[in-house]
Amino acid sequence: MPATSVMTSEQTKVARHRAAPEAHRHRVPARPPQPAEPAADAPAIALVTTGAHTGCPLVTAEELGVHVAGSMHCGPDGPTFAEAVEAFAQADGVGAIAACVDAIGTDLDGRALIRAAAAAAANDRPLVVLATGSDRVIDAVLRQVGAVRVDGFDQLLDCAATLARFPRPPQPPGPVLIAADSGGAASLLADLARRAGLPVEDAGRATDIAELAARPGAGMLLYAVTETGASGEWTAAALVEAACESATPVGAIWCSSGGTESGYRLILQQSPEIATFRTLTNAVAAAAAYYEHCDFRFRIPALVEDNAMAGVKARQILGSGSGTSGARKKDPDAAKGLSESQTHQLLRAYGIRTPREQLVTSAAWAVRAAATIGYPVVLKASVAGLPSASAAGLTRTNITSASQVRENFKDLMDSAGRQGYGTLDGVLIGQQITGGVDTMVGIRRDDRFGPAVVVGVGGAYAETLGDVAIRVAPFDAYQARRMLDELHCLPLLTNAGADLDALADTILRVQRMALDLADVLESFDIAPLRVLGRGGGTVALDASATLFRR
Repeated sequence: MPATSVMTSEQTKVARHRAAPEAHRHRVPARPPQPAEPAADAPAIALVTTGAHTGCPLVTAEELGVHVAGSMHCGPDGPTFAEAVEAFAQADGVGAIAACVDAIGTDLDGRALIRAAAAAAANDRPLVVLATGSDRVIDAVLRQVGAVRVDGFDQLLDCAATLARFPRPPQPPGPVLIAADSGGAASLLADLARRAGLPVEDAGRATDIAELAARPGAGMLLYAVTETGASGEWTAAALVEAACESATPVGAIWCSSGGTESGYRLILQQSPEIATFRTLTNAVAAAAAYYEHCDFRFRIPALVEDNAMAGVKARQILGSGSGTSGARKKDPDAAKGLSESQTHQLLRAYGIRTPREQLVTSAAWAVRAAATIGYPVVLKASVAGLPSASAAGLTRTNITSASQVRENFKDLMDSAGRQGYGTLDGVLIGQQITGGVDTMVGIRRDDRFGPAVVVGVGGAYAETLGDVAIRVAPFDAYQARRMLDELHCLPLLTNAGADLDALADTILRVQRMALDLADVLESFDIAPLRVLGRGGGTVALDASATLFRR
């Protein structure tokens, strides 16, 4: 351990870094290059591993000079993953938690993981996870609790060390200031940062590092060092001095392939004030993790206003739907479903708007209902157990006259009979909604985490397109808006001036339904949910529900 590593006073650290340029001017390194030992006062990470992932993260941490305060290996004879995370979340001397785990399988205690990750977030211990496999619900849970998922051992440790080193500022950070001792390296780094969605200020080739770090408004300085030898050492020393004297977080990328130079091993890695990287991509990933952490605000999950009557009314509706199992069904699984009329009643119980509509059982009644609602209207067969009238071809749109109502009413009744569905509850005569953008909001039951809410753009095709966001209940309005921000197709909503506040409110109402009916409701879909212009709200045009079999 170098003698400088035990000097902990701020004055001594600054003096040490200011003395570095004098030594490098004479090109006399303090000692030969060797594997880095982290400074004693470097912010530390904790390491959680499972399976065979024990040795590699520790070796990589030693290679990168990352200070590991402690590690736990999870398994049959040790703590669970959630227990290890929760223990480190409350441990002293831990700045961030790096977790390297096998695929998180169906045997996971999902609620325990949420509690552990929430404890880490509540104690401002960022959680960085490297896990095999792909799982949309796991990814959503990690985002929901402010965790970061990465793609490799070095990225895991780089991101965790950066988050441990740089505390979250009281105000949202400004743009990332990009610079290098080479114009080409600066351009490449800026491109990577923009691609990662980071706000960027590109300073290009710049050598006055003190001026860069002192620029007002910068949220972070990322500087790529491409030169080696004495010049690289000078740059490294200047970066360390800037990190000591500036409130702006400073990250240095040492681009030499060797990684044994004194500028890297003896200057950058020996400084607890600066984040050091070996690749541009890892530097950008760490910067993105830092900005995500700065944006994330942990909240104890808050529910929408608890309306006990909504739950009571919903169970009455579901109870009325359970008596349909004696009807003839084309699909035996259809006994688990509700009719379109019942799903619309369920929506209205939770304050979710549906089109003006009436359930009718005769052509004459249908004509009177259409006249009351106003043309054009939509006709839908309402069959208990039929997941979606639209998908079954039992919907007629743009009906503009009484004769068309009579004709299409008879056609729907005949079509339902020919297709082998059970006796119709009737036909829904509904208002035809024009304008707006089609989305979907639904409920999914996950065996590990319980009820989850999903949202996407594209109506019934949202999940097929794969552009969806997921949250596990309970969550609050902040998370509902973050769900919308995660959608790649969000510009379709914003460019149309869609009422995003109303969409977020609908997400929360669906969540309330998911929690109230968690023991009976297996899945629920509003597809499409039409989002109208700002102030216009949302309208559930089509919905389907599936109940657990008893």
